[in-house]
Amino acid sequence: MSIEDIEEWLDTWVEDHLAHGAHDLDAAVALCLKEAEAIGLSAEALIRAARGDLAAFLAEESDAIRQAGV
Repeated sequence: MSIEDIEEWLDTWVEDHLAHGAHDLDAAVALCLKEAEAIGLSAEALIRAARGDLAAFLAEESDAIRQAGV
């Protein structure tokens, strides 16, 4: 998978899992990693797509969704 494909997968994951309200960040990170692994994405590739910090990326995306009122 290219980095663009991984970024697209991560964006879709965020929309599918974080757009429906508040989530425990640790649980979201664990679930994201588990689902990525299930489709053959390595944790390293996923973290790279998240600009080096998956937890921070998910927190930022969750905040952005909340601010947008989605």
